[in-house]
Amino acid sequence: LRLGGVIVHDERGAALLTMPRLEVETSAAEVRFRLSDITCSPAAVAALARLGRRWLDEPARFRRNVVIDIGRLDFGAGGEPAGEVAGRSGMRIECVGTESGRALRLRAEPETGEWLVVQSFAGTEEGESRIAVRGTVSTPLPAAALAAVLDWSAFARAVGPAASLSGTIDAELGAAGWEGTFGGTLTGVDLAAITAALPWHASGSAAVMVDECRMGAGRVASVRARIAVGSGTLEQAAIETLVTSLGCRPGAGLRPAPRGEGVDFVSGTATVEIDDRGLRITDVDAAGLLAGRKGVLLEPPVGGVSLDRVARALSPPTALAVPATPISGWFLSVFPFPDGASATRR
Repeated sequence: LRLGGVIVHDERGAALLTMPRLEVETSAAEVRFRLSDITCSPAAVAALARLGRRWLDEPARFRRNVVIDIGRLDFGAGGEPAGEVAGRSGMRIECVGTESGRALRLRAEPETGEWLVVQSFAGTEEGESRIAVRGTVSTPLPAAALAAVLDWSAFARAVGPAASLSGTIDAELGAAGWEGTFGGTLTGVDLAAITAALPWHASGSAAVMVDECRMGAGRVASVRARIAVGSGTLEQAAIETLVTSLGCRPGAGLRPAPRGEGVDFVSGTATVEIDDRGLRITDVDAAGLLAGRKGVLLEPPVGGVSLDRVARALSPPTALAVPATPISGWFLSVFPFPDGASATRR
């Protein structure tokens, strides 16, 4: 079956997917779709993710595998590519059965070492069903596309429309939450967007390189990441919070701004480690956490910081208790807070 000008509409009648050419070939063991190219908006990605989840939830035994060959895959909105992360090579998607469930296998075409396998395991008397996710994505994906797959609309709003993500994953999702390891790079983070829900604000762009994040029972056990920011502005209230709540030290180049105004910076770098001992912040190149035109604005804390102080830094100073903002509530729900834990200095 050869089709041209295929348009898939959403429930409101708007164009969700547009495919210039589509071939469908059916055999006794397989249904194969061949697409010359396809552009996926976040809404289209979300719809395809729902189809993927429905496939994984079906019984393991079925008549045919489904293979989808895409000549070129783009990400965008309204048919327009989304910046430098838009253009990608082709992709093969295999929807197959396994002995214990079903699986989706994705790999770049031609092969570049990028791949992803999502496998479902049927529930048993001993435990609930679970999903295993493993793979490596080297070509940056729009963060909005990932948020659509995971139904994380708040994440997409927080990092901004220009953010993109690449990385590795080896983890399982079960009744207790995520278990496993993650790593990756998030670039193009909009500081204005990510601080919009905070009691203080910033502007500029940042990149976060997660060397490793370990999770257990749906909570972060440990994470080590590097943060780099370009030029921008940090509200004076944020400077005061970093000093009073997190123990950062004012640098020789810091000139406090009037309350409600911002302090300009030209760059910033830091290594951040979080585990059950608390938070540790160090400067990557010994040039301070934040640099201005006239020198270092902020130095890292001398020792570790307890995570309740981090949650306090994410809350308004007049709040009686945390969580007082959506981000502080999220922080408390995800990061480790064992009884009697306190930050210790390495």
